[in-house]
Order: sequence, then structure tokens, then C-alpha cells
Amino acid sequence: MELTRPEPLRNVAYLHDGSLEGMLCCVFESYVRREHPEDVVAEQRYQPRLGQSAIYVSTDYERALRVRRGIEREAGSRAFGAAARASAHDAPEAGVIVLDFVRYVMDRSVKRDKRRSVLSDEANPIVQNLLALERRVANEEEKMRQFVRFSELENGVWFARCNPNARVVPLVMPHFVARFNIQPFMIYDECHKMAGVYDGNDWELVDGEAARIPARTSEDGYVERLWQRFYDTLSIEARYNPELRRHFMPVRLWKNLPETRPVPSRDEALLGSGAVLPEVIV
Repeated sequence: MELTRPEPLRNVAYLHDGSLEGMLCCVFESYVRREHPEDVVAEQRYQPRLGQSAIYVSTDYERALRVRRGIEREAGSRAFGAAARASAHDAPEAGVIVLDFVRYVMDRSVKRDKRRSVLSDEANPIVQNLLALERRVANEEEKMRQFVRFSELENGVWFARCNPNARVVPLVMPHFVARFNIQPFMIYDECHKMAGVYDGNDWELVDGEAARIPARTSEDGYVERLWQRFYDTLSIEARYNPELRRHFMPVRLWKNLPETRPVPSRDEALLGSGAVLPEVIV
């Protein structure tokens, strides 16, 4: 029995689960259906266009692996890494940029010098767009490495919240695993509802919606005040530049940074720690 291919659609969007594997499956599906979708985006971030139809592409790890192997075979692991990092960005056009790049890499009619990396062709708009997106994700990774702050929970796990504009938790987890070594910790991305969890031996991604976060320890407020005092002590009032501060430390990250909150007075610090203030006799 001969299988018939579905009729290609013109005004169509491909939706996936938000993972890299889901994105690669959308690339695979575009070849199967002989379509070039207008949008390739995570289902939870999809904004439909006028008259546009949408197709949800299920994640199939075998298909995702086939796409990865094809990219690495034609352009090398560096090219796949660039595509994977670019696909993590929240920009609506990120999926189509990655799809265009994969099609360019796999197009055998394009004559390229095999001795040169495809990423060196920065004059090509397709490569240029991918590299620009990769740099934005790399910058977001660096911000997470700099501005993630951990709090100790009652179960002994160290916990951090973050709100990046890209799915960078899987990208920064190896850095924190190497740094914490045997200390269990958890990084929760409240924007993408995912968490990276390290148990002291290995780490994995879990659905943030299902995560149950224990309360902080009573001593954790003391560590937070140390951060505030440290930041306040190092600051130089005469050189205070709020615009430069917002440039290097984006305001969207401040809610998870204890050092951006005012340093409590001695009495406030004692009350926060549960201590009883001495009675003042007039």
C-alpha cells in the first residue's frame, strides 16, 4: 500500500513542546510535509496570525537525533551547537531562523568549501541571523552565571529562582554542577516553568509546574543580609551610575537579587532573624 503525503500548507505554524528535541522534530516534519512554516514556536508562546492554521508536532527522539546527525555530518558539531543555542531564545522568529539555517546546511545544491565552517559565511543573511541569535542566548547564559542567588531550604537543598528570556537552564546547569560538586541544588526558571535539579551525582530537567519547593531555613535571612551588606559596602556613592547599573544588571532580574533590596537596619535585621529586641527604658 502506497502512503500518500499530506498536501503542503502555505499559511501554517508548527508548534512544539518547547524543547530542543521538539524543535528538531519540527525541522523533520517540514521535510516530510514539504512545507516551510511561517512560525515554528513553543505551543505555550504561540500567537496565531490572521487565517493561519497550526499543527502540533509531537516530540520523537529518534527523529530529533536524525536531524542532529544530519547537521553534524554536513556542517560539524559547532554548527549544531549554534543552532541548538539559538533555538533556546524566546524571540518569535527563533524557530524559523533555525529552520532556515538547517535547510541551508542540508541543501546540497549550495557549493561550499568543506575546509571552512559554514558559520564563517557571516555575509549570508541566514548564517548572520543565526549567529546574532546565538550571541543573545550566550549573553543570557552569562547573566544567569552572574546573577543566580541560592537560598538554603529546610531539606538541605540550595534553591535559586531565575527569570531569563531564553531557555538557558539546561545550558548553565553543567557550570553550577561543577561549582557545587556534591551539594544538591535546584534552579527554577519561573518564566519557562522548568527546573534543573542536581542530587549530588547527576542532574536532570523537571517540569516546574509539578515541583514542590520547601520553605527556607530560618538562617537563610542572615545569608541574604550578608549579600546586601557586601554589595552596599563595595559601592562608591560618588560613582553611582543608575543607567550603567541597569545596563549590566537588567531590572527584570532584580526581584531575585537580595543585594538590590535596601540594607535593613540593625533592629530590622534582629526582628527578621526572630530575635527579641531589648526593651528600652526611658
